[in-house]
Amino acid sequence: MKDNFNAINAKIGVLRKGILKKNDYENILSFSKREEIIDYLKNNPLYKDNIDYYEEENIKNRYMTEFMIHKTETKILNKLKYFLFGNEKDVLEIMLLRYEFEDIKIILRSIVEKEKINLKTETLMYGFSNHVDYDELSKCDSIHSALEILKNTCFRKAILSLNDDDILKLHFHVEMNLDSLYFLLMQKATSKLSKISKNILNSYYSSMIDTMNLQWIIRAKKFYNLSNEEIYNYCLRFGRYIKGDFLKSLVYSETSAEVIEKIKNTRFKRIIDSSNSDLVSYRDMQAYIFDTQLRKLKSYENTISTFLKFVISLFVQNENITRIAEAKKYNLSKEEIKKYLIKTY
Repeated sequence: MKDNFNAINAKIGVLRKGILKKNDYENILSFSKREEIIDYLKNNPLYKDNIDYYEEENIKNRYMTEFMIHKTETKILNKLKYFLFGNEKDVLEIMLLRYEFEDIKIILRSIVEKEKINLKTETLMYGFSNHVDYDELSKCDSIHSALEILKNTCFRKAILSLNDDDILKLHFHVEMNLDSLYFLLMQKATSKLSKISKNILNSYYSSMIDTMNLQWIIRAKKFYNLSNEEIYNYCLRFGRYIKGDFLKSLVYSETSAEVIEKIKNTRFKRIIDSSNSDLVSYRDMQAYIFDTQLRKLKSYENTISTFLKFVISLFVQNENITRIAEAKKYNLSKEEIKKYLIKTY
């Protein structure tokens, strides 16, 4: 088992040279234009190949910049597939499936909104080996015909029980069920790993589920006219702390304010305190994951944690770059922008 990680650890040793350090962030934060950020990343081993390609697609555009940054993740993970073996490689395949889920959501939205999209430049996994034919799916003229295609794929469980005739609501159900299916597949994949690898990955993903459930319940109480049963049905399973009776207690709260009150006396208190509102932001969720996962992973050595630590670092870095690029649009100062970043140094 130990030998399984030698190759990938060596590869990650090269790739993590592209993980930004404090002085890199200071440099990037000093730039006044998005174009300067892109130019700075041209020499970074994580981004340089994508930048060369997407400059031809007007990378100065905000959307294209964000897309290029996240496309980096799919390319790197696909490369790393060849350095993992057996059950560990299966976990990485499920990680990539997440991007395919996101692509399917994009394609379904385009069908609902009757808008054509460029699959090559607007989906993350186009051109890779996928579980569904993107070209065929995008040609559907209704979401119902798209669901017929998906019924013959691994996404079947996400749509099998749907019977809602309202197209827009049906689309919402599909998105929520895809998220649920992803974590179910990941839970099954990690269950086959060695005890130490399983514990490392379960800690990460179950903590992620906790924060996603918390955000979902609060938003559902505040913005959506859903019954408690519907809210509960869309909660993700396999949480680390928010599960069982505690999960039900949050779901059956009368208001979002009541949910927050119940959280204030738990380990999630700092997420609520940092949000400065009655909602839980994506940034605060990511910060919590960073604090509870990324820091402790450095205590492991030749295990799957080296891979996971790099992946989390890449995710957080890409989120920060996207936030900085967006902030430049509003001419925010360096100190103001720092408030919106997930600390990684």
